[in-house]
Amino acid sequence: MAQRFQSGAFVQQCFAVHPLCLSLKRIDEDGRLVIACTSCRMMHLMTTGQVVARVAAVPLSGEVTSATATPTARELLETCLRTHPVAVTIRELDVIRDNVGLRCGECRRMFDLQVSVFESHQKS
Repeated sequence: MAQRFQSGAFVQQCFAVHPLCLSLKRIDEDGRLVIACTSCRMMHLMTTGQVVARVAAVPLSGEVTSATATPTARELLETCLRTHPVAVTIRELDVIRDNVGLRCGECRRMFDLQVSVFESHQKS
């Protein structure tokens, strides 16, 4: 098995040097955001806590507030990654503040994620 690095430095370097080579793959069964880099052949895993979704500058609630099933921000992100994964891109990455910003070009949503753990490893 490949060595795993418990640091945001690798994904920060990828984002700074070749941001167009990063592609969002999915949210795995452990709730981690999986990002692949085609340039350095690294897989980056981010354990996310809070997810906030917004359209333009208007925050969308992450809570279910009524009897109708309003999707949470995490569910909206999972839907975007499932239905139009190529449209979801990384717009911001700050490992000092543990924030990742995503944008869905298809539905014009932006997602702000609070990350608790960054992990990277070389793809086999």
